[in-house]
Amino acid sequence: METVNVTVRMERQTRDDTAQLFSELGISTTQAINMFLKQAVREQRIPFEVTARPTIEYGSESMGK
Repeated sequence: METVNVTVRMERQTRDDTAQLFSELGISTTQAINMFLKQAVREQRIPFEVTARPTIEYGSESMGK
């Protein structure tokens, strides 16, 4: 399959943090981005909830109940 290069601008800290995370998961940032894009195409949507005002949900464990 033919591949193309894509340029993305992001904050340096975001790049470094994600590179570290994905390395720990055994994948590269490129592989992670490709996984996200393929999932979006497969589901025909952004594969996670996007909101203007995210809500923080606390489970009973995190609230100490």
